[in-house]
Amino acid sequence: MMELELELKGWLQKVEKEGLTGDAARKEAVRRAIEAAVHLHPDRDAKALAAAVSRALAKESTLLGDIDEEKLHEAFETLIAAIQRPKEESIEKLMAEIERLKRQLASEEEELQRNLRAIFAGIEAGTEALESQEQKVWREALESTELEHVEGLGILTETVESALVAALEEESEDLEPAVRELIRHITHKALGEGLLSAPRIRTIVTAILTEAADLAEATPTRAREILHGTVEGINDALIAIVSQLKEQLGFAPEELQSGYVVSWQELIRMLSRSDELYKEIIDTVAAKSSPFIREILQESATMPGNRFAELRRISTETIDVAGKTLADLAKEAAVRGAELKEQLTAEAKKLGEKAWKKAMGIYKK
Repeated sequence: MMELELELKGWLQKVEKEGLTGDAARKEAVRRAIEAAVHLHPDRDAKALAAAVSRALAKESTLLGDIDEEKLHEAFETLIAAIQRPKEESIEKLMAEIERLKRQLASEEEELQRNLRAIFAGIEAGTEALESQEQKVWREALESTELEHVEGLGILTETVESALVAALEEESEDLEPAVRELIRHITHKALGEGLLSAPRIRTIVTAILTEAADLAEATPTRAREILHGTVEGINDALIAIVSQLKEQLGFAPEELQSGYVVSWQELIRMLSRSDELYKEIIDTVAAKSSPFIREILQESATMPGNRFAELRRISTETIDVAGKTLADLAKEAAVRGAELKEQLTAEAKKLGEKAWKKAMGIYKK
Protein backbone atom coordinates (compact mmCIF):
# COMPACT_ATOMS: atom_id res chain seq x y z
CA MET A 1 0.00 0.00 0.00
CA MET A 2 1.38 3.35 -1.03
CA GLU A 3 1.96 5.77 1.85
CA LEU A 4 3.06 9.39 1.74
CA GLU A 5 3.13 12.49 3.87
CA LEU A 6 1.77 15.86 2.82
CA GLU A 7 3.99 17.72 5.32
CA LEU A 8 1.19 20.21 5.89
CA LYS A 9 2.99 21.69 8.93
CA GLY A 10 5.99 22.72 6.85
CA TRP A 11 3.82 24.14 4.06
CA LEU A 12 1.71 26.03 6.56
CA GLN A 13 4.78 27.63 8.13
CA LYS A 14 6.03 28.58 4.67
CA VAL A 15 2.85 30.35 3.56
CA GLU A 16 2.51 32.10 6.93
CA LYS A 17 6.01 33.53 6.46
CA GLU A 18 4.77 34.86 3.13
CA GLY A 19 2.08 36.82 4.97
CA LEU A 20 -1.01 34.59 4.80
CA THR A 21 -2.96 33.80 7.96
CA GLY A 22 -5.99 31.86 9.14
CA ASP A 23 -8.14 29.92 6.68
CA ALA A 24 -6.39 31.50 3.71
CA ALA A 25 -3.04 30.13 4.90
CA ARG A 26 -4.47 26.67 5.58
CA LYS A 27 -6.13 26.49 2.15
CA GLU A 28 -2.92 27.56 0.40
CA ALA A 29 -0.88 25.07 2.43
CA VAL A 30 -3.23 22.23 1.45
CA ARG A 31 -3.10 23.26 -2.19
CA ARG A 32 0.70 23.34 -2.32
CA ALA A 33 1.05 20.13 -0.30
CA ILE A 34 -1.28 18.16 -2.57
CA GLU A 35 0.30 19.52 -5.76
CA ALA A 36 3.79 18.69 -4.47
CA ALA A 37 2.76 15.15 -3.51
CA VAL A 38 1.23 14.50 -6.92
CA HIS A 39 4.23 16.05 -8.67
CA LEU A 40 6.60 13.69 -6.82
CA HIS A 41 4.68 10.60 -8.03
CA PRO A 42 3.94 11.26 -11.73
CA ASP A 43 3.84 7.57 -12.69
CA ARG A 44 1.49 6.44 -9.93
CA ASP A 45 -1.93 5.00 -10.73
CA ALA A 46 -4.58 7.71 -10.29
CA LYS A 47 -6.68 5.66 -7.89
CA ALA A 48 -3.72 4.66 -5.69
CA LEU A 49 -2.34 8.20 -5.65
CA ALA A 50 -5.72 9.72 -4.76
CA ALA A 51 -6.14 7.17 -1.95
CA ALA A 52 -2.67 7.89 -0.57
CA VAL A 53 -3.19 11.66 -0.64
CA SER A 54 -6.60 11.27 1.04
CA ARG A 55 -5.14 9.12 3.81
CA ALA A 56 -2.32 11.61 4.38
CA LEU A 57 -4.79 14.50 4.43
CA ALA A 58 -6.93 12.72 7.02
CA LYS A 59 -3.87 11.96 9.17
CA GLU A 60 -2.61 15.56 9.10
CA SER A 61 -6.03 17.27 9.19
CA THR A 62 -5.64 18.51 12.75
CA LEU A 63 -3.58 21.36 11.31
CA LEU A 64 -6.60 22.55 9.32
CA GLY A 65 -8.79 23.41 12.26
CA ASP A 66 -12.44 22.46 11.94
CA ILE A 67 -12.92 20.20 8.91
CA ASP A 68 -16.04 20.99 6.91
CA GLU A 69 -17.43 20.07 3.53
CA GLU A 70 -16.22 23.27 1.88
CA LYS A 71 -12.59 22.70 2.88
CA LEU A 72 -12.68 19.08 1.79
CA HIS A 73 -14.35 20.06 -1.48
CA GLU A 74 -11.52 22.50 -2.23
CA ALA A 75 -8.94 19.87 -1.32
CA PHE A 76 -10.60 17.31 -3.62
CA GLU A 77 -10.73 19.82 -6.48
CA THR A 78 -7.03 20.54 -5.96
CA LEU A 79 -6.28 16.81 -6.04
CA ILE A 80 -8.31 16.31 -9.22
CA ALA A 81 -6.66 19.27 -10.95
CA ALA A 82 -3.16 18.15 -9.94
CA ILE A 83 -3.62 14.56 -11.14
CA GLN A 84 -5.43 15.56 -14.33
CA ARG A 85 -3.15 18.46 -15.27
CA PRO A 86 -0.51 16.39 -17.16
CA LYS A 87 -3.24 14.73 -19.22
CA GLU A 88 -4.93 18.04 -19.92
CA GLU A 89 -1.62 19.53 -21.03
CA SER A 90 -1.06 16.47 -23.22
CA ILE A 91 -4.50 16.93 -24.76
CA GLU A 92 -3.79 20.61 -25.45
CA LYS A 93 -0.56 19.64 -27.20
CA LEU A 94 -2.39 16.99 -29.21
CA MET A 95 -5.09 19.49 -30.23
CA ALA A 96 -2.41 21.88 -31.43
CA GLU A 97 -0.77 19.00 -33.28
CA ILE A 98 -4.12 18.06 -34.85
CA GLU A 99 -4.52 21.62 -36.16
CA ARG A 100 -0.99 21.49 -37.55
CA LEU A 101 -1.68 18.12 -39.16
CA LYS A 102 -4.92 19.45 -40.68
CA ARG A 103 -2.99 22.25 -42.35
CA GLN A 104 -0.33 19.79 -43.45
CA LEU A 105 -3.02 17.42 -44.76
CA ALA A 106 -4.59 20.17 -46.86
CA SER A 107 -1.17 20.99 -48.29
CA GLU A 108 -0.41 17.32 -48.98
CA GLU A 109 -3.79 16.86 -50.70
CA GLU A 110 -3.03 19.79 -52.99
CA GLU A 111 0.38 18.29 -53.70
CA LEU A 112 -1.28 14.93 -54.38
CA GLN A 113 -3.54 16.52 -56.98
CA ARG A 114 -0.59 18.26 -58.61
CA ASN A 115 1.36 15.00 -58.70
CA LEU A 116 -1.59 13.14 -60.20
CA ARG A 117 -1.95 15.74 -62.94
CA ALA A 118 1.79 15.57 -63.57
CA ILE A 119 1.66 11.77 -63.83
CA PHE A 120 -1.09 11.88 -66.43
CA ALA A 121 0.74 14.62 -68.34
CA GLY A 122 3.86 12.47 -68.28
CA ILE A 123 2.03 9.42 -69.59
CA GLU A 124 0.50 11.49 -72.38
CA ALA A 125 3.93 12.91 -73.27
CA GLY A 126 5.31 9.38 -73.34
CA THR A 127 2.86 8.37 -76.06
CA GLU A 128 4.07 10.97 -78.55
CA ALA A 129 6.79 8.72 -80.00
CA LEU A 130 4.37 5.84 -80.64
CA GLU A 131 2.79 4.94 -83.94
CA SER A 132 -0.67 6.35 -84.53
CA GLN A 133 -2.47 3.03 -83.91
CA GLU A 134 -0.55 2.44 -80.69
CA GLN A 135 -1.19 6.03 -79.65
CA LYS A 136 -4.93 5.44 -80.01
CA VAL A 137 -4.87 2.44 -77.65
CA TRP A 138 -2.68 4.28 -75.15
CA ARG A 139 -4.86 7.39 -75.19
CA GLU A 140 -8.05 5.37 -74.70
CA ALA A 141 -6.48 3.60 -71.73
CA LEU A 142 -5.28 6.93 -70.37
CA GLU A 143 -8.73 8.52 -70.68
CA SER A 144 -10.32 5.57 -68.88
CA THR A 145 -7.75 5.81 -66.10
CA GLU A 146 -8.22 9.57 -65.75
CA LEU A 147 -11.97 9.07 -65.31
CA GLU A 148 -11.30 6.68 -62.43
CA HIS A 149 -9.24 9.40 -60.74
CA VAL A 150 -11.45 12.36 -61.62
CA GLU A 151 -12.35 12.92 -57.95
CA GLY A 152 -8.68 12.88 -56.95
CA LEU A 153 -7.88 15.34 -59.70
CA GLY A 154 -10.44 17.75 -58.23
CA ILE A 155 -12.16 18.18 -61.60
CA LEU A 156 -15.32 16.11 -61.20
CA THR A 157 -17.77 18.95 -61.87
CA GLU A 158 -15.71 20.24 -64.80
CA THR A 159 -15.65 16.73 -66.32
CA VAL A 160 -19.41 16.32 -65.95
CA GLU A 161 -20.05 19.74 -67.47
CA SER A 162 -17.78 19.08 -70.43
CA ALA A 163 -19.30 15.64 -71.07
CA LEU A 164 -22.89 16.91 -70.90
CA VAL A 165 -22.11 19.83 -73.23
CA ALA A 166 -20.57 17.38 -75.70
CA ALA A 167 -23.68 15.19 -75.47
CA LEU A 168 -25.90 18.20 -76.15
CA GLU A 169 -23.88 19.14 -79.19
CA GLU A 170 -23.81 15.63 -80.67
CA GLU A 171 -27.19 14.12 -79.77
CA SER A 172 -30.13 15.87 -81.36
CA GLU A 173 -32.78 13.16 -80.83
CA ASP A 174 -31.65 10.48 -78.36
CA LEU A 175 -30.26 12.80 -75.71
CA GLU A 176 -31.77 11.16 -72.62
CA PRO A 177 -30.33 7.63 -73.20
CA ALA A 178 -26.99 9.18 -74.17
CA VAL A 179 -26.90 11.24 -70.96
CA ARG A 180 -27.95 8.19 -68.95
CA GLU A 181 -25.06 6.09 -70.25
CA LEU A 182 -22.61 8.99 -69.95
CA ILE A 183 -23.53 9.74 -66.32
CA ARG A 184 -23.58 6.04 -65.43
CA HIS A 185 -20.02 5.74 -66.71
CA ILE A 186 -18.69 8.84 -64.94
CA THR A 187 -20.46 8.06 -61.65
CA HIS A 188 -19.29 4.45 -61.63
CA LYS A 189 -15.71 5.47 -62.32
CA ALA A 190 -15.75 8.22 -59.67
CA LEU A 191 -17.27 6.00 -56.98
CA GLY A 192 -15.24 2.92 -57.90
CA GLU A 193 -11.96 4.29 -56.56
CA GLY A 194 -11.88 4.96 -52.83
CA LEU A 195 -13.95 4.38 -49.72
CA LEU A 196 -17.58 3.42 -50.22
CA SER A 197 -19.30 5.50 -47.56
CA ALA A 198 -22.48 7.56 -47.31
CA PRO A 199 -20.63 10.93 -47.04
CA ARG A 200 -18.47 10.16 -50.09
CA ILE A 201 -21.45 8.96 -52.13
CA ARG A 202 -23.38 12.06 -51.12
CA THR A 203 -20.49 14.35 -52.12
CA ILE A 204 -19.90 12.77 -55.54
CA VAL A 205 -23.55 12.26 -56.50
CA THR A 206 -24.51 15.76 -55.32
CA ALA A 207 -21.71 17.28 -57.42
CA ILE A 208 -22.80 15.39 -60.54
CA LEU A 209 -26.50 16.09 -60.08
CA THR A 210 -25.90 19.77 -59.30
CA GLU A 211 -23.84 20.21 -62.44
CA ALA A 212 -26.59 18.55 -64.50
CA ALA A 213 -29.19 20.82 -62.87
CA ASP A 214 -27.14 23.92 -63.73
CA LEU A 215 -26.85 22.85 -67.38
CA ALA A 216 -30.56 21.98 -67.51
CA GLU A 217 -31.35 25.47 -66.21
CA ALA A 218 -29.27 26.95 -69.01
CA THR A 219 -30.90 24.66 -71.60
CA PRO A 220 -34.62 24.66 -70.66
CA THR A 221 -35.81 23.01 -73.88
CA ARG A 222 -33.73 19.89 -73.10
CA ALA A 223 -33.92 20.11 -69.31
CA ARG A 224 -36.13 17.06 -68.82
CA GLU A 225 -33.94 14.87 -71.00
CA ILE A 226 -30.79 16.00 -69.19
CA LEU A 227 -32.18 15.52 -65.70
CA HIS A 228 -34.10 12.31 -66.35
CA GLY A 229 -31.01 10.80 -67.98
CA THR A 230 -28.78 11.99 -65.13
CA VAL A 231 -31.03 10.58 -62.39
CA GLU A 232 -31.30 7.25 -64.21
CA GLY A 233 -27.56 7.14 -64.95
CA ILE A 234 -26.59 7.72 -61.32
CA ASN A 235 -29.08 5.05 -60.23
CA ASP A 236 -27.59 2.59 -62.73
CA ALA A 237 -24.09 3.30 -61.36
CA LEU A 238 -25.19 2.83 -57.74
CA ILE A 239 -26.78 -0.52 -58.59
CA ALA A 240 -23.62 -1.62 -60.40
CA ILE A 241 -21.37 -0.54 -57.50
CA VAL A 242 -23.47 -2.40 -54.91
CA SER A 243 -23.68 -5.49 -57.15
CA GLN A 244 -19.91 -5.45 -57.50
CA LEU A 245 -19.55 -5.13 -53.74
CA LYS A 246 -21.88 -8.10 -53.21
CA GLU A 247 -19.68 -10.29 -55.40
CA GLN A 248 -16.45 -9.11 -53.76
CA LEU A 249 -17.77 -9.72 -50.24
CA GLY A 250 -17.87 -13.44 -50.90
CA PHE A 251 -14.20 -13.59 -51.88
CA ALA A 252 -12.04 -11.19 -49.87
CA PRO A 253 -13.90 -9.23 -47.14
CA GLU A 254 -10.64 -8.46 -45.30
CA GLU A 255 -9.13 -6.78 -48.35
CA LEU A 256 -12.31 -4.78 -48.90
CA GLN A 257 -12.27 -3.52 -45.31
CA SER A 258 -8.71 -2.28 -45.57
CA GLY A 259 -9.27 -0.02 -48.56
CA TYR A 260 -12.93 0.12 -49.54
CA VAL A 261 -15.06 0.71 -46.46
CA VAL A 262 -14.69 2.72 -43.25
CA SER A 263 -16.25 -0.08 -41.16
CA TRP A 264 -18.64 -2.91 -41.79
CA GLN A 265 -21.21 -1.39 -39.45
CA GLU A 266 -21.09 1.89 -41.38
CA LEU A 267 -21.35 0.03 -44.70
CA ILE A 268 -24.40 -1.94 -43.55
CA ARG A 269 -26.09 1.25 -42.28
CA MET A 270 -25.47 2.90 -45.63
CA LEU A 271 -26.77 -0.09 -47.63
CA SER A 272 -29.87 -0.41 -45.46
CA ARG A 273 -31.06 2.94 -46.77
CA SER A 274 -29.26 3.30 -50.10
CA ASP A 275 -32.44 4.17 -52.01
CA GLU A 276 -33.46 6.69 -49.33
CA LEU A 277 -29.97 8.23 -49.44
CA TYR A 278 -30.24 8.77 -53.19
CA LYS A 279 -33.72 10.27 -52.90
CA GLU A 280 -32.43 12.61 -50.16
CA ILE A 281 -29.65 13.79 -52.47
CA ILE A 282 -32.15 14.50 -55.24
CA ASP A 283 -34.37 16.40 -52.80
CA THR A 284 -31.39 18.42 -51.53
CA VAL A 285 -30.35 19.48 -55.03
CA ALA A 286 -33.99 20.18 -55.93
CA ALA A 287 -34.43 22.43 -52.88
CA LYS A 288 -31.48 24.57 -54.02
CA SER A 289 -32.71 24.84 -57.62
CA SER A 290 -35.21 27.09 -59.36
CA PRO A 291 -38.90 26.07 -59.27
CA PHE A 292 -38.62 24.87 -62.89
CA ILE A 293 -35.67 22.57 -62.19
CA ARG A 294 -37.08 21.52 -58.81
CA GLU A 295 -40.27 20.27 -60.46
CA ILE A 296 -38.33 18.19 -63.00
CA LEU A 297 -36.01 16.71 -60.35
CA GLN A 298 -38.94 15.75 -58.12
CA GLU A 299 -40.60 14.25 -61.16
CA SER A 300 -37.36 12.39 -61.97
CA ALA A 301 -37.18 11.01 -58.45
CA THR A 302 -40.52 9.23 -58.94
CA MET A 303 -39.95 8.12 -62.53
CA PRO A 304 -37.42 5.31 -61.94
CA GLY A 305 -39.89 3.44 -59.70
CA ASN A 306 -38.64 -0.11 -60.07
CA ARG A 307 -35.11 1.21 -60.50
CA PHE A 308 -35.13 2.48 -56.92
CA ALA A 309 -36.66 -0.85 -55.91
CA GLU A 310 -33.79 -2.62 -57.69
CA LEU A 311 -31.24 -0.54 -55.77
CA ARG A 312 -33.00 -1.42 -52.53
CA ARG A 313 -33.17 -5.12 -53.47
CA ILE A 314 -29.50 -5.50 -54.38
CA SER A 315 -28.53 -3.54 -51.25
CA THR A 316 -30.58 -5.91 -49.07
CA GLU A 317 -28.95 -8.93 -50.68
CA THR A 318 -25.51 -7.40 -50.09
CA ILE A 319 -26.35 -6.82 -46.42
CA ASP A 320 -27.30 -10.50 -46.13
CA VAL A 321 -23.96 -11.56 -47.63
CA ALA A 322 -22.06 -9.18 -45.35
CA GLY A 323 -24.03 -10.41 -42.34
CA LYS A 324 -23.19 -14.04 -43.00
CA THR A 325 -19.53 -13.32 -43.70
CA LEU A 326 -19.12 -11.15 -40.60
CA ALA A 327 -21.39 -12.98 -38.14
CA ASP A 328 -18.58 -13.81 -35.73
CA LEU A 329 -17.35 -10.21 -35.75
CA ALA A 330 -20.85 -8.95 -34.99
CA LYS A 331 -21.23 -11.38 -32.06
CA GLU A 332 -17.90 -10.29 -30.62
CA ALA A 333 -18.85 -6.63 -30.95
CA ALA A 334 -22.21 -7.32 -29.27
CA VAL A 335 -20.50 -9.00 -26.31
CA ARG A 336 -18.08 -6.09 -25.92
CA GLY A 337 -20.95 -3.62 -26.16
CA ALA A 338 -22.97 -5.45 -23.52
CA GLU A 339 -20.01 -5.57 -21.14
CA LEU A 340 -19.37 -1.84 -21.57
CA LYS A 341 -23.04 -1.02 -21.08
CA GLU A 342 -23.13 -3.13 -17.91
CA GLN A 343 -20.06 -1.35 -16.55
CA LEU A 344 -21.43 2.12 -17.35
CA THR A 345 -24.84 1.24 -15.88
CA ALA A 346 -23.25 0.10 -12.62
CA GLU A 347 -21.20 3.31 -12.39
CA ALA A 348 -24.24 5.47 -13.17
CA LYS A 349 -26.33 3.65 -10.55
CA LYS A 350 -23.65 4.13 -7.91
CA LEU A 351 -23.33 7.85 -8.64
CA GLY A 352 -27.09 8.29 -8.78
CA GLU A 353 -27.53 6.74 -5.34
CA LYS A 354 -24.88 9.07 -3.96
CA ALA A 355 -26.61 12.10 -5.49
CA TRP A 356 -29.95 10.98 -4.00
CA LYS A 357 -28.48 10.64 -0.50
CA LYS A 358 -26.82 14.03 -0.85
CA ALA A 359 -30.07 15.67 -1.98
CA MET A 360 -32.01 14.09 0.89
CA GLY A 361 -29.39 15.30 3.38
CA ILE A 362 -29.73 18.88 2.17
CA TYR A 363 -33.54 18.64 2.08
CA LYS A 364 -33.80 17.39 5.66
CA LYS A 365 -31.63 20.23 7.00
